[in-house]
This record gives sequence, C-alpha cells and structure tokens, in this order.
Amino acid sequence: MGPIDMHNHMIAPEVIRFLEREGERYATRIVESAGSRFFLIQETARRPINDRISKPEARMADMDVEGLGMQAISCVPFIMYPDVAPDLGLAIAQINNDALTSIAGRLPDRFAALASVPLQDPDRAATELERAAKLGARGVEIPPKVGEQGLDEPQFEPFWAAAEANNMVVCIHPFEAAPAGTLARYNLGNSVGNLYDTGLAGALIVCGGVLERHPNLQVVLYHAGGAFPAVIGRISHAYAGNPGNYKIPRSPASYISQLSFDTIAFNPDMLRYLAATYGNDKLVIGTDYPLDGARTHPVAEVKALGLAPEAEQMVLGDNAGRLLRLG
Repeated sequence: MGPIDMHNHMIAPEVIRFLEREGERYATRIVESAGSRFFLIQETARRPINDRISKPEARMADMDVEGLGMQAISCVPFIMYPDVAPDLGLAIAQINNDALTSIAGRLPDRFAALASVPLQDPDRAATELERAAKLGARGVEIPPKVGEQGLDEPQFEPFWAAAEANNMVVCIHPFEAAPAGTLARYNLGNSVGNLYDTGLAGALIVCGGVLERHPNLQVVLYHAGGAFPAVIGRISHAYAGNPGNYKIPRSPASYISQLSFDTIAFNPDMLRYLAATYGNDKLVIGTDYPLDGARTHPVAEVKALGLAPEAEQMVLGDNAGRLLRLG
C-alpha cells in the first residue's frame, strides 16, 4: 500500500454544508477574503475551505507526487468541538463520521477514516465510536482535554473502554482557537501551547492508569509527541521516589509500548532521537496536510534520517498499517 500519512485533515463537503447552516451554534462562521473562503472559529482562528481540504480526488495528485500510498483522514481539529453542548457535538460528529467513512469506503486503497466523537459526553462518545467502527472507521481523533477536564478522569472510562473493545487507535490532537495570556503572542498557542497540551494529555493517561486499565489500547500523540518525550524521564524519576501518588503499578516509561509519535517535529535530529530512544516501531508519518505549515515532503524526510532499511519501512508505513489494522 506504500507510505501512510497518519496525520492529515479533511473537512468533508457535508460538514461544510452543515456549518453553513448551523455554524452560529458552534461559534463558527464562513468568511471570504481575497477570493478565498475560510472558517472563522470564535472570531479568532481561520481555516481554509478549498478543494484540497474537502475533496479526496484533489489531494490524491499531491499524494502521488510525494509517494504517499494512503492517508488516514481526520477532521480539522476544530470540528471536534469539545466545548459545545453534547447534542451539538454528537450532531457534527455523526455527519463527519458518515462522510469520512464513505470516502474511505469508496477509495479504500487511498484513504482510511479516523472518527470524531462528542467527548464532552463520554457515554455518547462511546456509542458514536461503536457506530463509526461499524461504518469502517479505523481509529478516532480526540482533543487532549475537555474544558479543564483531563483525559485520566473517571467520567471518560466509557470512551476508553469502547476504543479498546473496537481496536480503534486513538490519535490526540490539540486545538485552542483563542489561546490566553502569553500563548496569545507570536502564534505560541500553536507552536508551544499545542505541544504542552499533548504532553500533558500523554502524562495523564499514563500516570492516571488509562493505559494500565486498557492494555490493548494504542494511542498516537501527534506533533512528535508534543512535550511528552521530553518529560517522560522526569515523570518516571518522580514515580520512583513516590509511587503511591500514581494509579499505576510500574514505571511510567514502561507504557511507551502503547504510544506512538508522528514525524511532525520540524527537527530531523529529534526524529532520530525518538526512533533510537523509543524504537523504530513508535514513529508514523504525519504531515498536517493541507493546512498552513504542513510537512511538504514527508517520505523524503523519513528517508533522509538514515535509518536501516527495515526501520525505514516501519516508519514509512508498517507501523501505521498495524495501528490502522490494514492487514
């Protein structure tokens, strides 16, 4: 099947039409500028509306140029809407999941679908995840938190149980439309805050026992794991000094076996470090295609790392194929 991109985004036409009608209920509206259309989220963040983000056929040419055999398509993260009322979250998740699984069903050699769920209502999230799995979704994308609630909190257990039971890889992707304080400066909400949120989410699901309670669960931390790879050593050191503060019976570092990281690091040495430290089986291609700042040559980037041929093939596609259950 060739190299697989595990981290890219699509806003299906059905979702666009829904938000054209209902966007005000989601603090989202469509604006035009210089002949182009955009989503404006919370009057702050803009995301483009164009063929590459909404039509699978338009992106396949780019995939071919870059040597990508397949994309695991997920919604642009604002579509997850973890802060809206649960019924609104469920409504857009169902439209998104119907659309993305339909695309993957129509073009199964090029696309696999990652679902979205209304995580603010974990019971509904679990039910929708089961429905999406029956439609053919191969995983699910979730935010790193819901308001101030961390992913280790007990109310999220129905979701984690459903993800494990349905063999759905969970991909954690941050998004903050209107970052506050110093993160509002210099686009640091995106370049720094997102990495912090992902790292904290990873730490919580490890230290809070989510991975311990669900040993078959697999989680991908987007953006090269965010801050998580930089802090797991310190977390494990703290655990050794006072394990009673944690909800796990062994070192936090031992749960790396259930985690993976994508290649969106903007730092080849960091990718070599991740492969050497955590294993070649822990890396998957990510691009953020087709958003601004996306990695434009993902296959060439992996090949430039100088990995052994078997390790290179693992990063290019074997690891993603295993997580997505592509046989």
